[in-house]
Amino acid sequence: MADTLAYALGSRLYLNVTSRCTLACTFCPKRTHGEVWGRRLRLVRQPTAGALAAAAGDPRVPREIVFCGLGEPTRRLDVLLDVAARLRAGGARRLRLNTDGLANLVTGADTTAALAAAIDAFSVSVNAPDAATYARVCPSRYGEAAYPAVLDFVRRLRARTPAVTASFVALPGLDLRTCRRVATGLGVRSRVRRYKPPASRAAWREPRR
Repeated sequence: MADTLAYALGSRLYLNVTSRCTLACTFCPKRTHGEVWGRRLRLVRQPTAGALAAAAGDPRVPREIVFCGLGEPTRRLDVLLDVAARLRAGGARRLRLNTDGLANLVTGADTTAALAAAIDAFSVSVNAPDAATYARVCPSRYGEAAYPAVLDFVRRLRARTPAVTASFVALPGLDLRTCRRVATGLGVRSRVRRYKPPASRAAWREPRR
């Protein structure tokens, strides 16, 4: 079966850049079946920029093209920026990135200038009101250091563009009121995403490159 590189939801087109991810979020479908909206997004091979641009078709058609697959798009930052440039040159109306906000922590550099120059809008998965909760629901090798890195990423990105939204999954017991206050303190909008319990709690390992 061929890898799913692009899939449409309404008037938006989503690009599946990678299955690699920095986090092993407790609510993520990559822990179980690897499907989103009935589409299997776990990749066998990491797609090239050319393959992703080709999968997008005519970039002038979708109302918005979103970099959002099963993994974290910024884990392949060079490919992400290359595809964005190709789509922009082809007349894309609007580009959005859904991200975990950990690109700076992972790369050890400030990526926000390059991202803000290439992408129109950003949805950053903040997902928690504090570092301890974040480390519990979005575990990674960075532990509680990941959460302040996400907040710093949002602040830096917000300084470059107003089109930044902090998103939170409506997990059972999560204090969404405090989460919204976190977004307000960062100077960005907030959005609550619906929680769908995974079918099972399978162990997850990051795919090979």
